[in-house]
Amino acid sequence: MGFFDFLEGSWWIQSKKDSRWDCSGRSACVGGFVIPQECKDKIEELKTQLGEPPDDLEWGYMKD
Repeated sequence: MGFFDFLEGSWWIQSKKDSRWDCSGRSACVGGFVIPQECKDKIEELKTQLGEPPDDLEWGYMKD
């Protein structure tokens, strides 16, 4: 496997300023320093509920 391979794994988003944005989930495809689609979808969902994300919003993932 190469450095940019995509594998199943976990993702998360978090904000120290607004904990309502803190959440996590699973994705069939994480890797390559690219935000997982499920994570993007969750951010869009939260935008409709909470408005624009805080400026300290961070995301990450971990391959299984």
